[in-house]
Amino acid sequence: MEQIKESKASLVANILGALAFLATGICLITLNAELIAKIVYSFSVLALGILFICFGTFNMIKFFFNHEYKRITNYGFTMGVILVIIGAVFIMNANYVAAFIDSLVCLIGVIFGAIMLQQSFALFHIQRGTWFLCLVFGAATVAGSIYILLNSYKIFDGFIYTSVYLILVGAFSLFSLLLMAIGLKDHKKDSDRLYNRNMEESPLSGKKKVDESIFEEEPVVEINDPKVEEPEAGSDALFEE
Repeated sequence: MEQIKESKASLVANILGALAFLATGICLITLNAELIAKIVYSFSVLALGILFICFGTFNMIKFFFNHEYKRITNYGFTMGVILVIIGAVFIMNANYVAAFIDSLVCLIGVIFGAIMLQQSFALFHIQRGTWFLCLVFGAATVAGSIYILLNSYKIFDGFIYTSVYLILVGAFSLFSLLLMAIGLKDHKKDSDRLYNRNMEESPLSGKKKVDESIFEEEPVVEINDPKVEEPEAGSDALFEE
């Protein structure tokens, strides 16, 4: 039976990032955009650096506790080291990195779009009709992120289009993640149902099917024996040839 495993760290990062996009976009529309921009430019780089360090450390610890070093193709420890280094660089050069925060947000948006496209392919593979929605969400997110990146828009200046962009990316990402969770749950149910059916039909399962034909009525064959009529007493037929 096919089993699909998901990474809890990646799931948490996906949810937190989507919520951050959604909340920031809503705050830019409903609150003072200048105040939000100052907070974002001042603390976003520091927060990103801390997140990178936390996830990097988690990957390195998980590499040893889950005995992932036994698999040659697993690079969890290497990825953890890279994330920690990136986080440290962000914190030590916060003022320099803050100048590229808008481009960094667009790149994160592209990553969200790529994740949604991957979820679309996964849902298509397990034959879920919701794959098309994830495909549309992912393509729209990637296209919008690249458009804003190429046009050098300031995302946190309170411009309505960039605020809507943040809200849509966060909403699309959360909704796509929900569709993926529902699809995997239904796929697991179908796999378990098919597995149980195959086990019941298997000769090794110990369950013998009862041949229903033994309960059917046997055909009745009627045999008509010809009756020999004896001549009556005193009849002349006894002497006829």
